[in-house]
Amino acid sequence: MAVFTPVADDPARAFLAGYQLGGLIELAPIAEGVENTNYRLETQQGRFVLTLFEGRTDEASLPFLLGLSAHLAARGFPAPRPVEDRSGGWLGRLNGRAAAVIEWKTGAWLRTPSEADQATAGAVLARLHQAAASYPGGRGNPVGPATGPREA
Repeated sequence: MAVFTPVADDPARAFLAGYQLGGLIELAPIAEGVENTNYRLETQQGRFVLTLFEGRTDEASLPFLLGLSAHLAARGFPAPRPVEDRSGGWLGRLNGRAAAVIEWKTGAWLRTPSEADQATAGAVLARLHQAAASYPGGRGNPVGPATGPREA
């Protein structure tokens, strides 16, 4: 399971008090993923993802990444929108980690995609690049050849 930082209901409620999402109904770990901790978050306002960014995630890159996701969604690309807290920010802290609430998107990854599925994925990737071209932010590739080998 990809839950590296457990979150109990009381700390989650305290964190969610910073949002206009209503009360906590359910917090359930999401077993997929390899890098960060994710929970399915049910509130009185709907379903969301609560993400706690783990140690391998560069916190300084989070505003860029969340901003890019918001930019893509605003241009009609099916990217999940980060949810603003009461102060208009996207990031908070929960259990010692940077944390964000993100729009829930339904779906599941295809474990055995057909050739048609792969062609569709390529077309969607092209749309992503087109929608991202107008994003004013920028950053270097953190895992590109200039960074060298990465320690586990």
